[in-house]
Amino acid sequence: MPTTHAVLFDFGGTLYDYRTLERANRESLVALAGWVGIDADADGLARAHRDALRQVFNEYLPRPFYLHADLFRDTLMVMFQALGSPLKASQLERHQALLRKAQIRDLALREGVAETLRALRERGLVLGLVSNIDEAQLADLAVAGGIGPQLDWMLSSEKAGSCKPHRGIFEQALERAGCAPHEALFVGDTLRQDVAGANRAGMRSVLLWHRDDRSPPDEEPHPHHVIRRIPELLQLTG
Repeated sequence: MPTTHAVLFDFGGTLYDYRTLERANRESLVALAGWVGIDADADGLARAHRDALRQVFNEYLPRPFYLHADLFRDTLMVMFQALGSPLKASQLERHQALLRKAQIRDLALREGVAETLRALRERGLVLGLVSNIDEAQLADLAVAGGIGPQLDWMLSSEKAGSCKPHRGIFEQALERAGCAPHEALFVGDTLRQDVAGANRAGMRSVLLWHRDDRSPPDEEPHPHHVIRRIPELLQLTG
């Protein structure tokens, strides 16, 4: 097994489960719908938001860089336009403030993350976070999760001026890690962004597959390793 100098992590979906933020997202959508006079249940709004996000995300993904504030704004604009109630800028700002507060309240790391980060640090490895996220949200959620002290650095797509899977953010991550690509493990939960980008950068990709009800996808791009729980990283770096 190649020598490992650094372990680099995606954030959302990897170190924390997006489902921990589901209540925050639903609460803020229900509030926003109420402000524009839409009487809809949380489940229906959540479905409409997922549909809009899928549409907008597929439009954004080919771009080498974008702000996530723009992605999330456009998602809400598309969603509420489809519901027949275009949004005002003041309503979007009010929603964002409410969502931010609720996400900080609810975020929880995956089981074993804190202990695994401590163990990796004790082995002398460089630990970094590389996330498609804006600086303000990263700062909020990193504090909420308490992960900052366990990491050597955090790199947002906004800071890098580059979004995964594009090469720029991975090159900057390697520069910060101070190692050759093959000496770095990159841990993420998506094929299109994390595995594809890490593979192209020459890193050893690790797919976190946390679904117990199905097997990992057997499709391109293929990760070098697949784990189901974060503590399994200790077996790859021992």
